[in-house]
Amino acid sequence: MRKMFFINFFMALFIIVALSLNANADLPIAAAVSDSYFISAEGSDSNPGTEEKPWKTIQRAAEAAAPGSTVYIKAGIYYERIDIKVSGKSADEPTIFRNYKSDQVIIDGSQSSASVQEDLIHVSNQSFVQLIGLELVNNINEEDDFFVTGIGVWGKGEGIEIRNCKIHQIRYTGDSADSGAQAIAVYGRDGTDSITGLVIDGNEIWDIMCGSREAIAISGNVDGFQFTNNYIHDNNNTGLALMGDKKLGKEPVCPIEEDNRARNGFVGYNKIERNSRGANPSNQTDFGAAGICADGAKDITIAYNTCAENDVGIVVGNETRNKVSSGILVRDNLIFRNNAGGLQVGGTDVNRGWAVDCSFLNNTLYSNATKNKERGEINIAKSHNLEFNSNIIYTGAQNLVVATENFGAEHVYYISFDNNLYYGPGGSRGLRFKGIDTGLTGLNMWKNKTKQDSSSRIADPRFVDAANGDFRLLQGSPAIDFGNPNHILGEGETDFSGEKRINGKAIDCGAYEY
Repeated sequence: MRKMFFINFFMALFIIVALSLNANADLPIAAAVSDSYFISAEGSDSNPGTEEKPWKTIQRAAEAAAPGSTVYIKAGIYYERIDIKVSGKSADEPTIFRNYKSDQVIIDGSQSSASVQEDLIHVSNQSFVQLIGLELVNNINEEDDFFVTGIGVWGKGEGIEIRNCKIHQIRYTGDSADSGAQAIAVYGRDGTDSITGLVIDGNEIWDIMCGSREAIAISGNVDGFQFTNNYIHDNNNTGLALMGDKKLGKEPVCPIEEDNRARNGFVGYNKIERNSRGANPSNQTDFGAAGICADGAKDITIAYNTCAENDVGIVVGNETRNKVSSGILVRDNLIFRNNAGGLQVGGTDVNRGWAVDCSFLNNTLYSNATKNKERGEINIAKSHNLEFNSNIIYTGAQNLVVATENFGAEHVYYISFDNNLYYGPGGSRGLRFKGIDTGLTGLNMWKNKTKQDSSSRIADPRFVDAANGDFRLLQGSPAIDFGNPNHILGEGETDFSGEKRINGKAIDCGAYEY
């Protein structure tokens, strides 16, 4: 009996080993589990993907890399469109696609068309994937049927991170108002699960010919994101759009209405410059490209950003009829020399949506509306429950501080201004304010008619060197301690330079604390 047991045991063991070897015999060598894989333009996709014997294409790794591994891509130009089909294990064990050491890795779409895949890198319904140190170029399309991107993140997923990438020459060269191009497109399209834990950090994005789109869009069911330390410049439409209530074609981005919006995000420490529609064949005339636009978004903080020489510095509103952007906090930003205005808030006509329950605190606005569009440093449209407090507003040549669109009180109400410091080239007598029922008036008449700005004043804020973009305060500046005496600091709140936010008896006006 005992002899028969050992015979059966070893026969069973032999069968298991044989089956295992036979099962693995038909698998490619690259399927072996590894912590690291390597790509080289001189490699071969029949290699095992080791450093000594690397794969040739990034797509090979996108299909075969083990969850939680790192794919190192060596210097070279990769003429590919990549569809990432692997997730990481967790936030602590992501799957990473990154440049090897400091190598320049270029993913170039010039040798294949958008009909193959519209994104240069496509990430759909994956989680814990990081893209680091890659350069994406030459996704150029003139056909109206395709919407091209550098990186497209679609559906649902957790922990997608895009860091230290360069994206440029993503171009729609047609003139249709229904097509376009984007450097990064994040569209949460699942009605059950959101895209969450999204991080877009340290990237440079330029030369995006957007058509009717924006250089970067975060739209639909995106709940929880961080957009930080990016340099977005020289694109022909809005730099960053945070969107809700939008459609792709005829269908909503997300089928669940209350989840069809970017929300619970932080946009900070970005430099966003020279984004303008002036040379955009889809829309050249309205100077409506924003540095940052919250269009239908909810509960987002926009802080510590530099928005300069765009059409408009920051826009908060909703283009969709009767819908809202709400809970947007815009604070501690530098907004200067934009073409049509500094801040634009609310739906721009009665058939648009609203900006509701939004605050604009401790921003420095300087010499905006350079194209003389009579929109002022602050333009207020269809909106209610807005607060403007502790800002420095130094006008351009028009001396126009606030301009309100041609709405009645039923469309613009519960607007609060106080503790702001105003100035402009016209000095104390030249500044103009335009409310819904005030006409053009000076500060004293504005105070009297609107009952706003009771503690505000006109005085030169005394910047260190405004002509060269240095908006720190000189000793003796009237902005010092002139902000809201009841300001309650948020967790981790600092001034624009990261210094202590309150140094005296009250917070200083503007983005910098003296």
